[in-house]
Amino acid sequence: MNYGRLIGKAEAIIATGMPGLYRVLAFIGVQKIYSLSDLGRAASAFSVAQILAFFTAIGWTTLILARVPAAHCREDGVQRFYELVQMAAISLVAFAVGIVLWAWAFPSEVSGLETGVIMAGWTFYQVTRHYFVALREYRRIIAYDLFLLAATAAYVVGCHDFGIAAGFPLGLALLTTGALILVNIGRPQKFLRATTFEFKGLEFGFNNFLSGGVALSLVPIANFTEGAHFAGVVSLVVSFSAICALIPRAISLYRLPELSKLVSAGKSLADLTSRTAREVALACGGAFLVNVGMVVGLALYQDAQARSWYALICGLVICAQNCISMLGMAQSNVLMVREASRASMAINLTSCGLFVATMAVFYAVSGGLNFSFVLAVCIVATLVRNSMLRRRSAPLLASSVRPC
Repeated sequence: MNYGRLIGKAEAIIATGMPGLYRVLAFIGVQKIYSLSDLGRAASAFSVAQILAFFTAIGWTTLILARVPAAHCREDGVQRFYELVQMAAISLVAFAVGIVLWAWAFPSEVSGLETGVIMAGWTFYQVTRHYFVALREYRRIIAYDLFLLAATAAYVVGCHDFGIAAGFPLGLALLTTGALILVNIGRPQKFLRATTFEFKGLEFGFNNFLSGGVALSLVPIANFTEGAHFAGVVSLVVSFSAICALIPRAISLYRLPELSKLVSAGKSLADLTSRTAREVALACGGAFLVNVGMVVGLALYQDAQARSWYALICGLVICAQNCISMLGMAQSNVLMVREASRASMAINLTSCGLFVATMAVFYAVSGGLNFSFVLAVCIVATLVRNSMLRRRSAPLLASSVRPC
């Protein structure tokens, strides 16, 4: 048994889950030091910042994962990293200006300034962090994440003493950690001024936004169709399913640098993609079994006063949809390392558009929505997406294919 590989995968799982764990622990800290109302405002700003970060950070981290491992030497990898950092900075400035204008035109309880600081911190943290993710240096990543937790605790206590709003210490801690990571990456051999903007980063960010949009919509739809109590049960199911998805996601993330190196060497991706698909399928099966036990518990104890059997069935369907969605990760990786962002965007637009259009037609005809029907359409849209991913990625497995 190759214990080194097993340890590497375990480290990948921990590193993949740390950002989610950070959010939970940071929110608990804000609630304890500040108040529940302060947490509500800070969490709202954080959520908006994370949505915008699909375009300021996540799309660019996708390109970092594809390009840095394919570099011929460390200096070349650092150079490619900084080229993408420039693009992320440009998109960050553009969205920051948009936040300022929106906050000025449409005042709300969610602070535009807090949102902007958190967005800048989250972008800086994610972009720099993914340089080491691309190199599979997971122990170093975990160390940085632990530093982030310590920095957040210090900033939250300090900012509270000075009467500073709760969102600012979160953003400042993220910025501080990003700066530390950047110092460890080092300077590039030469700084290049961006002459053309690469829209692939925004396209990949939009892809991630679309691929997660259907699942993100289930909680508000449940609230609309079944009420707040049922929506609370659904939100717990969705949150726990996301935790169980860490292992399949970590397997997918673990294979990305190896795929990028095969692309750089002009070799076939077929064998590694097939092996990744099998490993992800096994992990999804295990995740579904764990989710079944969790859903049964929630349905019996959280929904004891309502329709427990209906909650149980809906919870199982949601968990199945999440696992089915993850089955397309191996094929999605192929599109990622081939930088086929437009093909990926077309697939996600089609599946998401199918879901939205079907819901709109059903609502127009019946005058309302049925949550069972919503879940059925969600499953169908996910299966359609997986089918399109397999069909579109198949021609890109050959060694002779060059990145799009």
